[in-house]
Amino acid sequence: MRKLSFIFLFFIQGGIMFSQAVDTLYINYNVQAPFSQVTDGKPSGIEIDLINEYILWLKTTKKMDIVVKYNQFTDYDFFYAATKKGTKNTMGLGAITITAERAKELDFTSPYLKNVAFCITNGNAPDIKTKTGPELMKNLGSMTALTIPNSSLSKYIAELKKTYVPELKVSAQSSQAKILEEISKNVLNFGYVDALEFWYFLKNNPQKFLKMQKVLNQSKEELGFIMPKGSPHKALFNEFFASANGFKNNRGYRAILEKYVGSYMTQNLAVN
Repeated sequence: MRKLSFIFLFFIQGGIMFSQAVDTLYINYNVQAPFSQVTDGKPSGIEIDLINEYILWLKTTKKMDIVVKYNQFTDYDFFYAATKKGTKNTMGLGAITITAERAKELDFTSPYLKNVAFCITNGNAPDIKTKTGPELMKNLGSMTALTIPNSSLSKYIAELKKTYVPELKVSAQSSQAKILEEISKNVLNFGYVDALEFWYFLKNNPQKFLKMQKVLNQSKEELGFIMPKGSPHKALFNEFFASANGFKNNRGYRAILEKYVGSYMTQNLAVN
């Protein structure tokens, strides 16, 4: 009888140990302030803070035992490919615009931020008054468009080239910060960047002379986190963030945004 009790206890303990098995959640983040960055050797930024709130929710509300492993990337293409090929417990943080094309190969969470793409020129470049063929040929025909390949920003450059400026020269860049830096150096460069990226760059480089070409701005974008197809974290994150009592309706959501971009940008970019 004692032997049977021992065996029974062993299986119970084994079952408890199995049910409490630790899961590893892999967080791939592409360095791009203020979304994801490194501060004092640790990941930080809007996306990092949001995902940390999600992890806390998984642990406290869903009672999940999770170990988090952060993987830093500085190249968008490498980041995107690594996340796409990752395990079901992989999430990607990279200020990624939700598009139908990307949704064919990756899963998106519900949007966590609105976005506007600004068309930026050097401050000494002329103002573009209308979005018409003659006006764009006159102002952009001799310029070089700077963009990040395979990004939503590159789509806007491709549209300009196809519709208005067929001979437009295009130069690939590694980051939006690099695009803005190169535009500030050369009046013949221009490009699209995210509204937050532009705000952050000017905040840290107030001496740079840049101009927004409002008639070419692109709106109605939304950003989401990405993950491999079939990941359970799509439904879990959406429950955490977008349900009736979700985090986006919590004061903590806007507090995170205000921490990094202030109240004005928060009012314009927070999702409802």
